[in-house]
Amino acid sequence: MTDEELAEQIQNNPEQGLANAIALYGGICKAVLNRMIGSAYPQDIEECLMTAFYKVWRGIGQFNPRRGTLKAWIVQIVRNQALDWLRGRGAETIPLEEDILGPNLDLDLEDETARRINAEIVQQSIDGLDEPDRTIFIRRYYYLERVKTIADYLQISEKAVEHRLSRGRERLKKQLLERGVMLP
Repeated sequence: MTDEELAEQIQNNPEQGLANAIALYGGICKAVLNRMIGSAYPQDIEECLMTAFYKVWRGIGQFNPRRGTLKAWIVQIVRNQALDWLRGRGAETIPLEEDILGPNLDLDLEDETARRINAEIVQQSIDGLDEPDRTIFIRRYYYLERVKTIADYLQISEKAVEHRLSRGRERLKKQLLERGVMLP
């Protein structure tokens, strides 16, 4: 089944379409929620998952296959739901663009086109990082893992992770500015 067919099924036959979407993408969605929220909150993970798939159903008309896959679109909704959950519990979440570029730039990141283009530039820049910097950035800024967790996973010191994050942010900032971060 293609992305377009599944999106159409979600829209026209929500019960079957959502069941198919959960069967296809439920595993990766739970993995994202587990990483971001933590496995200590299984009932919250299930609630976030169901809320996210409700949002998928409500917003399926906004899915555009030219901008990416249905899987990526659904995972982004799940990630946003996890961020909402974290914010609701007072966790600090900083978008990577703002963290790298700093609050002094006159960016209106609420402009959706600029946000999307900036996010694409950030993703391409992170994809171009060498290991373990790429893994560190993904785990820190996408999954919002703690520095200690990343250090334990990579078997390096917390200071090394912090140093690589700092050095990497500077490199990414330079790349982003060179590549023309879109200002609204």
